[in-house]
This record gives sequence, structure tokens and C-alpha cells, in this order.
Amino acid sequence: MHLAGIGGVGMSGIARVLHGRGHAVTGCDRADGPALEALRALGIACAVPHDPGHLVGVDELVVSSALDGDEPELVRARELGIAIRHRSEALASILAEHRRRVVVTGAHGKTTTSAMLAVALTELGAAPSFLVGGEVTQLGTNAAAGDGGLCVAEGDESDRSVARLPADVAVVLNIDLDHLDHYASADDVAALLGSWTRRLPADGVLVCGDGVDLPAPRTVRFGLGPGEGLRALDAAEGDRGVAFRPSRGPARVQLAVPGLHNAANACGAAAALEALGYPLDDAFAALETFRGASRRFELVGERDGVRVIDDYAHHPAELAATLAAARARFGDARLVVYFQPHMPWRTRRFGGEFAAVLAGADLVVLSETYVARGRPDPDASATVIAERLAGLRPDLEVVLAPTYDDATDALRARIRPGDVVLCCGAGPVDRVARAVIA
Repeated sequence: MHLAGIGGVGMSGIARVLHGRGHAVTGCDRADGPALEALRALGIACAVPHDPGHLVGVDELVVSSALDGDEPELVRARELGIAIRHRSEALASILAEHRRRVVVTGAHGKTTTSAMLAVALTELGAAPSFLVGGEVTQLGTNAAAGDGGLCVAEGDESDRSVARLPADVAVVLNIDLDHLDHYASADDVAALLGSWTRRLPADGVLVCGDGVDLPAPRTVRFGLGPGEGLRALDAAEGDRGVAFRPSRGPARVQLAVPGLHNAANACGAAAALEALGYPLDDAFAALETFRGASRRFELVGERDGVRVIDDYAHHPAELAATLAAARARFGDARLVVYFQPHMPWRTRRFGGEFAAVLAGADLVVLSETYVARGRPDPDASATVIAERLAGLRPDLEVVLAPTYDDATDALRARIRPGDVVLCCGAGPVDRVARAVIA
């Protein structure tokens, strides 16, 4: 199998599991980097850049959503009659090889929750296969091949591909409108997810958060505060992370990660573990060992009294949760937020909401909207957010720093001892976080 776009977090995870399960795997990407180096260390040949010559001896080509339809490598594969599969189809095949499958999806929190499950199941001795949309801190990888009995996978609702994935336990954390290039409304998202959960096997279980109402053979609910199902009650932030009282199970749970939203995520993970047959006391004890996932409130470093945190938040709800976690954990520290909006259609739709969240910071630095695909839109510039912030908080310093170098310089010139710097966005804003701490 040859994976075009193998450096992406989803594709690299598939490569790791396919390789671990005995398949002959090669890959290529547009540029080299740490992801390809890590795959080469496993014995997976990775080439740069894309080239039709990579297809010699290939039986199957796996492509990511990032690959354009007219990519010469893809065109040549069609000419040669090589089987072509989308990333999600390869993931579906991996899941089909396992006896029990847990798939985690939702607009927010799916990487953290799937990482929680990977760690907990490893702690419980289940030897799971797992494919997570970010590196799992204490496991040192985003994916691994287990013994074939159990697989945990993050399901991507953004491009509707989660509907292809077989599951025995479906975890739907929440439903929200985010990917406007694929959905017109939150109802469209719910319809897609409903078509997926409706196909759960007769003994399948849907684990869902508040506000999620989907068809399933059996439904287990979870959430934060009083309500139906497994609940995180009396949640409180502390220096060690967020702690809470589960509505069932142990008297108290102390997580090593911050954020009230992670108390809810842990209840969702525990409910999934219970559906797999694990007692809640054991499930929560295993979840207490979880140390986080990369780019999810990740402390990049601390220097000269300045703490720099990298976070993937790119939707107003995610950004609000990240700022709330920082305020709760760091108290009265000055909160400096560097934010890069992701995709023009998201900036256009949520510009006002981003501004309302960022108004809670003490200093804001904005880079130009990241365009992962398509073309820039002058009407969806980061300037839109800056202008709305000026109307909400005329006293707030807002710096427009179009490039990553500009942002690094702007932050270095303004931060001071005691500050907490949040670098947020789905683009490669972690490079700014690392440049600032260096």
C-alpha cells in the first residue's frame, strides 16, 4: 500500500497500524518533516515530494482529503488501474479487522477523548489498536497496532467520512456547526451522524453528550453538572488539573489535565469503557493517568517566568473552553492570546464570536487567516476579528501580525514575567509557541 499524504496525522496513524499489522507500506508527501522521519524509523519508506514514479509495484493507493483530484500521482494511478481508496476507507478496513471497535466523533473534544481511551485501555491491559488525531503524550505516538481484539479510532465528521466507519461503541461528544464547506447547519451534522449510529449492531451502544439525540440500539448519556447519565459533578480546577465527583463510581476523580470540558470528556470515556465491560472504578482510575494529547493545552515550556501553551482551538466554543481553562488554572496572570483563524468560511461565519471570546484576554495578537485549501478571501481576513474586537474592547491591545515571524516578534516585544501565552489555531501555530519560548 502506498499512502499519498502520509505526513498528515490521520494518514501517519493509518501507516503505523497497517505496518504493525504486517502490510507492506510506503508513502510520500509534499515536504519532509518529523512525521516522515518517525515513520522511516519504523521501516516505512517515505519519499518527498509526490511523484507518479512512487507507484511502481504498488497494489493500492490510499489518499488523504488534502490531495487534489488532479495530483499527477493520483492521475497516474487511475491510468494504471491501481485500486484507490480514501483515508477513511483504509481506516474502515482496519476497524473491520478487530472484534470490538470504539469510534469517537463530535465537533469538539474527539482527539482528547480518543487519547483518553487509548491510555486507559493500555493501562487496563487491553493492548488496543488506536488511531488518534494527535500524539498521545505518554504513549509517544498517535497510533499503534494492538493484538486485534479492540480498536479505538477518532472519527472525522468534518468531511462526513465518519459514516464509513464500523463501530460497536459510538461516542458522539457533541453536535455543532463548524465545517461549513460540508454542512449548512447543525441539523445537517445530526442527520449525517444519525445515519451512522442507526447502523450500529443490535448490541451496539451510543455514548453521547448533552444535546445529542440520535437513533441507536442503546444510548448512554454523560455530561457536566446535574443531568441524565454519567455526570461530572462539583468539578473544580486546581494546580494538578480538574477534579470532580462522578455521579456513579468512585467518590472523587483527579485528572492531570485542566478544563471543565475535560471532566465531561472523561465521563464520556468512562461510559465507553463501561460499555466495553470495565467497572467504573477501574475506568476512572485508568483515566487519572492520562497526561494529555499534543496541541491540546500543551505546555510548550516556561522561561523567565513566562508560560507558553499551544492549543488546537479553532472554533469559538473551543477557544472559549481554552481561555476558561487558562483563567481557572493560572488565576490573575496576564493572559496573552495569539490566535490564527482557520479557513476563510470559518472566519466569515464566526468572526463576531471569535471577537467576543478574545475580548476576555489581556492582549491579543492575530495572524492572517490560514487557508488549508482553496484561495484567500479578503472579506474573511483576520482584520474582521480585529475590527470587531476594537468595538467590544477599545482598551484592549490588538496586534495584527500577518506572518508567523511577525507574530513571534510581536509577542517577544510585549510579553513579560508572569504572563501566560496561549497560541491557538488549527494551523501550525505551534511553531510560534516554540519560537517564543526559545
